[in-house]
Amino acid sequence: MNHDSHPEPPKSICMFTPAAEGGHARYAAEILFALSQQPDAGYRVELVTADNVEAQFRSTEYPVHAVLPPIRDRYAFKSSLHWAASRFVYYPRREYAFLKWLKTRPDIVGVHLQEWKPWLAAPMIRAIQKTGKKVYYTAHNIVPHRYPRWIPKWLMHNWIRRACLRCDALFVLSDQLAGKLAVFLGSPHPPIRVTPHGVWTVRDRIQGPSMQDRLAWKRLLFFGSIRRNKGLDLLLRAAENLPGFAITIAGAPDEPEYFQSEILPRIQRLRDAGIQVDLLDRFVADDELGKLFATHSAIVLPYTKGFVAQSGVAFMALAYGLPMVASDAGGLGDLMREFKVGVTFHDPTPEHLTAAVNELYADGNHADLAAQILAAKQRYSWDVAARETIAGYSAALNGRRENADAHAIQTHAAQ
Repeated sequence: MNHDSHPEPPKSICMFTPAAEGGHARYAAEILFALSQQPDAGYRVELVTADNVEAQFRSTEYPVHAVLPPIRDRYAFKSSLHWAASRFVYYPRREYAFLKWLKTRPDIVGVHLQEWKPWLAAPMIRAIQKTGKKVYYTAHNIVPHRYPRWIPKWLMHNWIRRACLRCDALFVLSDQLAGKLAVFLGSPHPPIRVTPHGVWTVRDRIQGPSMQDRLAWKRLLFFGSIRRNKGLDLLLRAAENLPGFAITIAGAPDEPEYFQSEILPRIQRLRDAGIQVDLLDRFVADDELGKLFATHSAIVLPYTKGFVAQSGVAFMALAYGLPMVASDAGGLGDLMREFKVGVTFHDPTPEHLTAAVNELYADGNHADLAAQILAAKQRYSWDVAARETIAGYSAALNGRRENADAHAIQTHAAQ
């Protein structure tokens, strides 16, 4: 006897991204949209985030579950001690809220973590896996940019290594980070897949001048959070030997001591010497980005060797058609070797940065520079990242364990 069969509902994978704003929230929105548009994915994707998530990071293309408690800004506390104490209470409460919600969703077969707190990550992963769900993690960095000084380095590394080794698959944003993560974890380790960062989707791009006219302005932009491994002090030292150039710094200080003791004094010395330095030491809202990027010649990314991640700022520059002067730290080297979207330098010294800036402005092939930026925008598509992500989901869910002894790194070179 034949019975009408009902199609099996698609499997669900939820992405855990507590951030209500900023880079992680933006990244999750981009990759989730791309995943939701894959015609043969076989998976329904959903977002789990904080209940105060910004409207721009909600979507009608996939379910958004704003069920996590919001985190209070550190400036809302009377002292650093109150702030630290609040964090120790908040993070366990957040993870508990997520696990409680997850119990109501037996249809979810996998959890993709975009963020975690290292000291809580391994127990949380273990709790998720006990319910039969797979766990994936995108390692935007191996070790956090900064963490409390009282935590020993060996302990932080142990927390991160334990959590990563428990995962069913790991994702990174660049080939260089894949290799570093494999070495950090040792063998064997879970499969590591490279899901290349996509060019940000922007809706406020202002039509700027030609590349030749843009470069004639000699206006350099440093954009993003201000911390030591971003190398802003390197740019300010190089500015002493860049006559005729103006510099704009736009971003919130992430390391107050570094900002107060090294950045502000250098800015004042440059201004005293007649060099124009504009400072926007705050978070720059999305509706300000179009004008900011349209009124500058190039973006400078003088990141130091301590920077091992991919740069979201580089992909923001590509989105707005801005050439770059960048070090080869982290994933920047991968991008700059593949496409000549500017000039790169290796040694983090003022002299090498100065030479790189002068090289960008001396190169008369402006049409080729614009063409390379366009080619990079086409190559670094969120669809590529989505396809690699789906492949990682499927391999783990179908019980395939790639060869961890060979580092199991799946790059996007074959795309």
